[in-house]
Amino acid sequence: MNKLISILTSTVIAVSAMLTTSGTIKTSAYADAVSAATEKITYTIQDVRNLQDFILAKPTEEDLTGKPYDLNGDDRWDVFDLCMMKSEVFKDIDTDSDTLVIYFSRTGNTEKIAEYLIELTNADSYVIEAAVPYSDADIKYQDDNCRANKEQNDKSVRPEIANPIASIDSYDTIFLGYPIWWGQEPRIIDTFLESYDFSDKTVIPFCTSASSGIGTSEKNIKVLVPIGNQLEGRRFSANATKYDVKAWYDTLPLNEEKTDNKLKITVNGKELTATLEDNSSAQALTELLKQGNITVDMSDYGNFEKVGNLPQSLPKNDEKITTVPGDIILYQGNKITIYYAENTWDFTKLGHINNITQEELKTLLGDGDVTVSLSIS
Repeated sequence: MNKLISILTSTVIAVSAMLTTSGTIKTSAYADAVSAATEKITYTIQDVRNLQDFILAKPTEEDLTGKPYDLNGDDRWDVFDLCMMKSEVFKDIDTDSDTLVIYFSRTGNTEKIAEYLIELTNADSYVIEAAVPYSDADIKYQDDNCRANKEQNDKSVRPEIANPIASIDSYDTIFLGYPIWWGQEPRIIDTFLESYDFSDKTVIPFCTSASSGIGTSEKNIKVLVPIGNQLEGRRFSANATKYDVKAWYDTLPLNEEKTDNKLKITVNGKELTATLEDNSSAQALTELLKQGNITVDMSDYGNFEKVGNLPQSLPKNDEKITTVPGDIILYQGNKITIYYAENTWDFTKLGHINNITQEELKTLLGDGDVTVSLSIS
């Protein structure tokens, strides 16, 4: 299994076999696309998602008109093109991952979070799909007699899984994702858990819901089957971003950095913790802070960062970086910045603020000037 190959081959082939004319693209741009396909084209993970969503008749994130997705030149987009594209995209990726992202997603919210995790971890993935798919009527909350209501009210129910994964033996760490149904994990998650041995695995739950927390489902999972090490999970809303997922992922014990030093940042009375990079710039900042705390007056710049002057210059290790919210950057050797949005430039990364979402960070920093205190823990 390669990164993002989250639709089982048998499922995709089945869907492809059912495609009608709606599963074929013939546009005025077709000739150009075929011509382009004979040249060297670099496909991306987004292209894989686009084609996969098209084959499964799901909405795509962009207009696909004129895209060179007919890789085998048969005047249609189908599973064979998808397999060829995946082979191209993933040919240089190390497939010996010890991490597996497993998820069940009925409306797509959990799938989105899972895909962010897959990108962050370069993990393998597996999608739990019901042998009898859940329809909209099956999950209609207001209907006491709907399928999901009946299942959630009976803890002994175990919905059958379509195309179960053969084994999880080669994986050490497993992220397990699901929506919250009536305050708990869907019963099909229980089916999955009881089908495999987790006694030597690290299991990390994550879920999506409108308001319910993850606590009850975590407790259910913990007592259902023996688990080697179950880490604290996280609940995400439907509008969670990849930055929210990264902020959570960075707090997990899986990601302890080489350095023991943690940067403390106090803003408007709230103390944040950042993990420092392993470079000479961060080491120099650490040595400077060992002499005493530093107070930096920071102003807003470009609607994506707060910037302020350091009391002295630090060595630079500049490289082209696309920042994410929470990144702490050294700019021009003598300025420190805290990013709350993206920007691409030649910077030196000093560290990253842990366990805070983009929205929380923007609210904390405010719209105008802010005074920040830096110290070493």
